Amino acid sequence: MTVHDVYLLSLHAPYRSPQHPVPINATIVHAATLLHPAVPQPDGGLIYRCLTEFPGRTPGCVVPLSTVTFELDGGELWYRVGDWERVVEAVVEVTRTHRCDAMPLGLPELAARLLAGGPSTVHELHYTDGSGSSAGPAQRQQQLDELIGHVRTVAEQAPFWPGDNLVPPPREPRTMPYQPHAPSP
Repeated sequence: MTVHDVYLLSLHAPYRSPQHPVPINATIVHAATLLHPAVPQPDGGLIYRCLTEFPGRTPGCVVPLSTVTFELDGGELWYRVGDWERVVEAVVEVTRTHRCDAMPLGLPELAARLLAGGPSTVHELHYTDGSGSSAGPAQRQQQLDELIGHVRTVAEQAPFWPGDNLVPPPREPRTMPYQPHAPSP
């Protein structure tokens, strides 16, 4: 089953934009933007399928690239899907040249760390006063829920435009190589 209203959250090297007061280090686009002709294919199309076909996806969800990595056995199966780095670079270029709708974000450091890690990652935080704490799945989900709320608010006004002249996603393989990562014992 394919869920059509899915959004990709990719973290990337920060860039400055005159429209934003802070450097942009993350971007949310509609999954169909991965079918843009300026995005390397078939890699973009296969990542699109990972986003829209994974069991349990729901309309309006925001899926961090780190979640896709987790679903591809912690990244071990990326070689069967494509070069995610080239795809993210191309998507960022498409957004920066206004060839699709996007939500550029200047995420704070903790939010970026949480969303760059997989859904089960726990981050140990150390402070200059010698104290520490941890942040993990619950805090990550909280960040995602906040972003989903922002995306829904924007999408209610007008759907995200993924760009023009989109290519169809590849039909092969019939099933994507999902295998959520199981931590070592």
